[in-house]
Amino acid sequence: MEKQILELLIGLDSEVKGLKSEIGSMKSEMTGMKSEIGSMKSEMTGMKSEMTGMKSEIGSMKSEMTGMKSEIGSVKSGLGSLKSEMAGMKSEMHERFNGVNERFNTVDKRFDTVEGKLDGMGNQFELTNESRINEVGFLDNKVNRLEKEIFIMKSKSNR
Repeated sequence: MEKQILELLIGLDSEVKGLKSEIGSMKSEMTGMKSEIGSMKSEMTGMKSEMTGMKSEIGSMKSEMTGMKSEIGSVKSGLGSLKSEMAGMKSEMHERFNGVNERFNTVDKRFDTVEGKLDGMGNQFELTNESRINEVGFLDNKVNRLEKEIFIMKSKSNR
């Protein structure tokens, strides 16, 4: 009888150790996820500074274009050769704006991928917590059953 109790306790001990190691691995996974989130935050900070640079570049382009418009207005009075030169400058500015638009599009794509990663991590965190809650309930049930069995065995051996 005592041998059976001892075997049951040894079995329970090994199960608890297994669950402890699983919980330890989950903790290390969470640490990894935290470091990933930190790296994504720093990446987003970098993107934010890049966007600030683009905003200032657009501002300088706007002021450049304003200067060109006033120059065109003053030169417009009779110089046909300058008119063609200005058309070339206009196409150059259009190309610059296209370049800026492409950069904005790549930044938007980066934000979309970062948001997707954050959503995935949130779901993974919820699933991890749910599995922990289920494991604790499993352990409680197992311990309660063993305590009942031990009590019954003790009461039978005392008779």
